[in-house]
Amino acid sequence: MYTSKLVSTTIIYDENGKEVSRTSIYKTVPPEVPLTQNQIILLTILLTMITHDYVKASDSEFADQLDAHNASLNGTTGPTALALKYHYTTEQLLSIKNDAAYWRYYITKHNQVPEYAKEWTNKGADARKGTGTVAALFPDPIIVSDAPTEVAPGIEARFRESAGFAKAQKSIYNIADGLAMHIENTSIPFIPADGKPDLTVKISEGGHPEIEYEISKYQGANIYKDSGDGRGFVFLHTVNDPKYIDFSTLPAEGKSAVWAYKAVYLYKGKETGTISKGAPITVTGLVTTTLL
Repeated sequence: MYTSKLVSTTIIYDENGKEVSRTSIYKTVPPEVPLTQNQIILLTILLTMITHDYVKASDSEFADQLDAHNASLNGTTGPTALALKYHYTTEQLLSIKNDAAYWRYYITKHNQVPEYAKEWTNKGADARKGTGTVAALFPDPIIVSDAPTEVAPGIEARFRESAGFAKAQKSIYNIADGLAMHIENTSIPFIPADGKPDLTVKISEGGHPEIEYEISKYQGANIYKDSGDGRGFVFLHTVNDPKYIDFSTLPAEGKSAVWAYKAVYLYKGKETGTISKGAPITVTGLVTTTLL
């Protein structure tokens, strides 16, 4: 039934402060209608998109996500425990399977395009400026005759609908299930103070050590070096790239020494996080060969 809701009240007073009139305005409010299952799913999808988007942005990662989502529900021999728990229908499971296969096929063929274009470019270069006597063959076309079952446009929208279908069942849904179905955001927030470089060191050009680390979202790192001279680790260099070659003077010809490196991340111009563990490497003075 309809109800009345108070919108505003106007009170008029006389010069002595006595109320002389009061006017209240009401509006009629229709009865509340419970949301349908489809409306709940749509609302869940919209709220999820606003708060944190779990759908992978890159096409290749989205293909991996679709494959994993499909495997979590269809398995290899039929509906999984998760599919049964959340009451996915046969039609829903088939749609999920076909979408995953179709998008994976697209990614596979799309990745062949750069090499195919290169083959055509080489063909053109040979045809225009080649010096041989036999023309290069035209590139073989990319084969699509083995394409999977065709699906309608809107694979991502259907994936979001599938995720929303499970999440709308709030009495049974939990994050662990969402992670298993690959419909929860798994990105890890970037916390600069938690960073600790993991160094790898190898011998590079001229026998000099090359230090490599994952730069992530940091601006770089400060490198510290222990040259084995008894001074321990001392500042060596500030680097803004994920690789750095130490061009310090090598030991005398034919001699060797153990050098070790540590690093600490830089963020907004300051060292942050935890310094890495030492990464040692043996360096050797190069033997000079004189040609007679």
